[in-house]
Amino acid sequence: MNTDPYAALARYYDAETVGTIYDLPAYARLAERFGGPALDVGCGTGRIGLALAEKKLRVVGVDTSEPMLARARARATQEKVDASRVVFLMADVTSLELDEKFGLAIFAYNGFMHLLEQKQQIAALERIAAHLKPGGGLAIDLPNPVEMFRMEDTPNVVFERTFDDPETGEMVMQQSVASVNRATQMMSVTWIYDRISVDGVVHRHIVPLTLRYTMAAEMRLMLKLAGLDQVETSGDYDFSPYEEDSPRLLIIATKAGETS
Repeated sequence: MNTDPYAALARYYDAETVGTIYDLPAYARLAERFGGPALDVGCGTGRIGLALAEKKLRVVGVDTSEPMLARARARATQEKVDASRVVFLMADVTSLELDEKFGLAIFAYNGFMHLLEQKQQIAALERIAAHLKPGGGLAIDLPNPVEMFRMEDTPNVVFERTFDDPETGEMVMQQSVASVNRATQMMSVTWIYDRISVDGVVHRHIVPLTLRYTMAAEMRLMLKLAGLDQVETSGDYDFSPYEEDSPRLLIIATKAGETS
């Protein structure tokens, strides 16, 4: 069994997230605020990194999934991005060692949820902090953790969306089954991708994931332990104040020192 859940998901990821562009202006603003280069943690297929590279920022993307990274590199080639401006590396953020300091680090679109234990989370934050310039910033984008107390537990399969498979043009139907353990702040979700060929045969990929919600106060404490105690919390990509009913929890943490 492949231990990388994104080995199957990588095929569909770009088609599934093609409309996910609403967070890009926020990262562009942060890049203007903190400067570069930028570290894109959990970069996936390069959605954030390539957008920042288009704005003439040097970007280093890191991820643990080689299939996702392969697609990021292919996209960079297809979009004719200067190779000196963006690079995608296979690396675990909890043990990250790069010979470069960054003005901005980004942990986008729920990526931090893949770290299931606090010791992993703190280790990741410490390694990111070690790679920031004095005055550099870290942005972490999460769903509002309050939502886990509102979710209904149901064993039913939920229809998510349909899209076309980029390799064959065949229709893909995406569904999910999810449950939340509120005591441990863990969500178990199984993504189901049914690709329907022209002859009616259904090709099914099943992608199980376990994700962890992190509360805002908990995040502040972990960031402080990592040496990032200048923390701002926003509730959306417009940097509005974080509230109980906010759609997102967007954390901006600054490393002490003067910006370079």
